[in-house]
Amino acid sequence: MIEKWIIPCNVKHFDIIEHFKNNETVVWKNSFTIHKGDIAYIYLGAPFGEIRYRCSVISDMVDEQTLQENRYAIQEKNSNNYFSKKIKYIQLKLDYEYPAGFFPLAKLKENGLGQVQIQARPDRNLKRYLEDMEHKLMEGDDTYGE
Repeated sequence: MIEKWIIPCNVKHFDIIEHFKNNETVVWKNSFTIHKGDIAYIYLGAPFGEIRYRCSVISDMVDEQTLQENRYAIQEKNSNNYFSKKIKYIQLKLDYEYPAGFFPLAKLKENGLGQVQIQARPDRNLKRYLEDMEHKLMEGDDTYGE
């Protein structure tokens, strides 16, 4: 079954906006059980505070060569961190970039979004909101901001 995920991005640490201008894929740390075929919505933290990207998970087994080619994804390895060798990565392919302000934090919270500090599955209400808004956008309905 395809799962949907909200993945936070701190743009102060990684400029995903610039990255997607030149690349259609991105390697990301997999903190949970995100699998190939799942959908990931990338939430941009301050100063944006919105979901800006929808991606498909194209790999949940990123090999060492791909990881080295995408060194920005590699977490600094702290010698005191027992779990550092157990970090897993996924590779995402950009499916869609939403218009700025399409999925703002206030509307996301109204529809069930909690804290956006870790990767998480949206609850039923938020999932429905995301799907309804995407449908409006694809249908050319420009009343989504109302």
